[in-house]
Amino acid sequence: MGKRLPNQKSAPSQTVTMKQIAELAQVSTATVSKIINQRDGHISSETRKRVLDLVEAYGYRPNALAKGLKVKKTNTIGFILPDISNPFFPEIARGIEDAAKSEGFAVVFCNTDNDAERERDSVLFLQSKMVDGLIFTRSLRDSALERYLVDGIPIVVVDRGTEINSRQIGKVFIDTRSAIRDATRLLLERGCQRVGFISAMDGSPQDRYWGYRDALTEHNMAVEEQLVFAGEYSVSTGYRGGRALLERGNVDGVVCGNDLIATGVIRAAEELGLQIPQELKVVGLDDIYFSKYLHPPLTTIEQPAYEMGREAARMLISNILYGEPLFVRELPYRMILRETV
Repeated sequence: MGKRLPNQKSAPSQTVTMKQIAELAQVSTATVSKIINQRDGHISSETRKRVLDLVEAYGYRPNALAKGLKVKKTNTIGFILPDISNPFFPEIARGIEDAAKSEGFAVVFCNTDNDAERERDSVLFLQSKMVDGLIFTRSLRDSALERYLVDGIPIVVVDRGTEINSRQIGKVFIDTRSAIRDATRLLLERGCQRVGFISAMDGSPQDRYWGYRDALTEHNMAVEEQLVFAGEYSVSTGYRGGRALLERGNVDGVVCGNDLIATGVIRAAEELGLQIPQELKVVGLDDIYFSKYLHPPLTTIEQPAYEMGREAARMLISNILYGEPLFVRELPYRMILRETV
């Protein structure tokens, strides 16, 4: 048996070493290092999980950070994004990179595919590389953000908000609840009688859903849960949700959680022989680059993705270089009227 580690409840106030993690996991320190640095291609999934569970349970951080030995800045920041295939997030990344470059900073990107384990791995990897700060768009499921608030590493959250109140966290976002409320209002004001809602809610209602409910309530309309479809922020969710709602009949408008979902709804409507916007009106959210090239061009709400990334990087780098406080920054959105309404 290896040496006993400090009690888990008191671990954050004690120094936990890589050697101790290795001893309890009954592996070498080299194995622990490879797992933390994501060079573990030949290590079994069982061993990998055992080590990472111990790393999380005992709050281990790579030595240079845990012991406060980071004596100079690396001029590097990390950006953790949930879905690189969604055009919205590369636009945020472009804003981050342009702002960072202007200040002499490099950016390390990590894509999590909305997977909490990959998110955890990404945080550990970036910490091991001694980044000066993190820009974080959290995963939809079981985000690890709350577990990795490390002293000395400032974090700015972009797009997907957090309820954490900490001096270490800044926020850049739009009011998605109000945006979806406006989208729903638009459909109701254009004559829609039964408006469906398709988005990603991951088991519990999110701001987008509450915006949809707000608009219905304002118009003295009941929320019909059979007109709500939950999935991912993906074209396939829009297609499956669109088929499900439209085949039930009497849906004449659909509010979508993002433009990828709206793309799937348009495809489903086309297959069912429905004309847009005459028989079905559709509104998206994000205004990703190809929205205006859909047939018909998509009415959507613009999130200023590039500006969100740029402002997040500026806030983070100002904190790193000059100690300026992190803060909450809400950016405006705007309705882009095209031909699906």
